[in-house]
Amino acid sequence: MWVLIGCNAQNDSREHNDKSNSQSIVAIKEAAIKGQMKGMEVPLKSTYSKVVEVYGEPKEISNEECWTYSHDHPKTKANFYFNYDSCANGLNVLKPEAIVNKISVPVESLDIQMTAEDVKLALGKPNKEFWDEAYDGYYLIYELDQSQLVFFAKENTDPINISRVQVITS
Repeated sequence: MWVLIGCNAQNDSREHNDKSNSQSIVAIKEAAIKGQMKGMEVPLKSTYSKVVEVYGEPKEISNEECWTYSHDHPKTKANFYFNYDSCANGLNVLKPEAIVNKISVPVESLDIQMTAEDVKLALGKPNKEFWDEAYDGYYLIYELDQSQLVFFAKENTDPINISRVQVITS
């Protein structure tokens, strides 16, 4: 009889965690629909100067496939990508008026742990789902009206644990 009570309590706890995770994942999508990353003050289409005003000067500006991004801001773990083409205009340069077109955050900064299955249960089937060996990662992509919501996993494990969440201007 004690075993049954223990199992029921454990199942209730798991169901509560699943429901809480689903609600958190849906809240991430609702923010992305508005061009925002949940918990972030600066939305997509903000300027580099606004990012610096809110989160401080980044320790570094880097480039990824010609996308210029700032990272290691003192007040956030987010990476902010800008509409600056580093392949054409020079590396590691951002002007104050550069526009944010992608925000990428580690999943820990959202105070949630989630798997790819959790995401699909909360949001349904993604528009795209794939493992990309060239970029060494697993992607779940949801197309929204003005943006994309991307859930990324660095490791190909079972279950697939999401490590970053991104909102990108379409």
